[in-house]
Amino acid sequence: MRAVVIGAGPNGLVCAAQLAAAGVDVVLLEQGEPGSFGGISSAEGPLPGFRHDICAGFFPLSIVSPALRPVVDDVDWINPPTVMAHPFRDGSAIALERDIAATAAQLGPEGRRYARFMSRLVAEAQPLMDAALQPVPPDPGSVIELASSLRTDLLRLAWRALLPAGVLGRRWLRDDRSAAWLAGSTAHSDLDPTSPGGGAFALVLKLLGHAVGWPYPRGGADALAKALAARIQAGGGDIRHGASVEAILLEPAGGSGNRLGSGRGGIRANGVRLRGGEIIEADAVVATLSAKPFLDLLPAYALPRSIDWRLRHWAYDAGTFKVDFALDAPAPWTAEACRRSAVVHVGDTLGDFTRSFRASRDGVFPERPALVIGQHSLFDDSRAPAGKHTLYCYVRSPLSLTIPAEHAADLVQQRIEEFAPGFGDVVLARGVRSPEQMQAQNPSMIGGDLGGGSYQLHHQLFLRPHPRMWRTRTPIPGLYFAGTSAHPGGGVHGTQGLTAAEHLLEDRR
Repeated sequence: MRAVVIGAGPNGLVCAAQLAAAGVDVVLLEQGEPGSFGGISSAEGPLPGFRHDICAGFFPLSIVSPALRPVVDDVDWINPPTVMAHPFRDGSAIALERDIAATAAQLGPEGRRYARFMSRLVAEAQPLMDAALQPVPPDPGSVIELASSLRTDLLRLAWRALLPAGVLGRRWLRDDRSAAWLAGSTAHSDLDPTSPGGGAFALVLKLLGHAVGWPYPRGGADALAKALAARIQAGGGDIRHGASVEAILLEPAGGSGNRLGSGRGGIRANGVRLRGGEIIEADAVVATLSAKPFLDLLPAYALPRSIDWRLRHWAYDAGTFKVDFALDAPAPWTAEACRRSAVVHVGDTLGDFTRSFRASRDGVFPERPALVIGQHSLFDDSRAPAGKHTLYCYVRSPLSLTIPAEHAADLVQQRIEEFAPGFGDVVLARGVRSPEQMQAQNPSMIGGDLGGGSYQLHHQLFLRPHPRMWRTRTPIPGLYFAGTSAHPGGGVHGTQGLTAAEHLLEDRR
């Protein structure tokens, strides 16, 4: 049996590794140049000797993901004790520490409520993440076991997860500063502090921070990709870079070969055609693209009309604008916690976060953008020349810019300067990647949308992307949809890739 996997991001790598280990003749196709692995790629810049992650920079989900469990120990992880710091304009900050008590002590009188709840969740962190990263519905046995362990805390978690992160913070912690610190984690999605469901992002990222940290691979994100690629090749699989797929091929039911059944309308997947005309025949095709690029590879209306409509109108809600800085010294943060933290969330108040996200969704680059900042070189000296440093920074932006990219980068740098006076004096160079450039580098990432589409509630669980496709199978036999537009969405966890591989092997049997 032969399988083709499209896209060498985390889902494609996990899928191909699983299939190769099962003895399937698998070829993994990546449109990027050698060394490119989708969302887990690294590159040198903006000056020689400075190494930056192209997309994903921190990997808490990787550590707890069942899909990546076989390869986690193949990577050298860096895991600082201060996970994240949220600075305020008065020069103070609240930090997310690995230690729950140290974190709670910064949250005012209600910090004890945070400590009690988080302590109980951390004790069940792995079972919780196992359930969350399963296809919907999860395994009933795991849910029953969780319910018996957490009891009413599981109901509290479900209720708090549905709330907007800002509302959750104010009701639970009863302090605007603590609420802003909690809600700042929504900057990793397209949700703002007023978006229903944002509480889930805030709680999960804080939970993971305490349970496993927000680690990252020494030397760059591509260390994880290389570990997965080694397993594919060890199993006899093939990885081809510079192989851009322009069409998924379908054949009538009853065609020759060892195919996986026949589908509605009498068609099934039988391979792909590359740009340039080369055809690769296969018994199964796994596409790890997001919704619209996936649909573009199929003949018109090959899928049932309701699914076709859903994918054609899939919402990409917020893009990404990224700036990589080469620094002569660490960023001169006013707040001490920021100077020892791996991640800094720049946003100040709930109102500032909300205004930044709403402007981006309205197509306007925010004047005072909310930022996610990574300080990898503080703990990994392989990222920069001796005595120098990197700063990884992105803002959720419009899907396309209406201002020059350099002007947007100026706004980002000015925003950092508010919390790190003198920052401009330590900047040696900066590399700018607009939403358009991010999409050109990875066509599945529309406008630089990191999550493969919106995380609003109507794009979640069995609605991601459609009730008939939420477990990676499609109505076309032999064709599997395992991109970030499928449940459970973005993040480096490889769940969709593992799920597609397991279903493909089951269908083969």
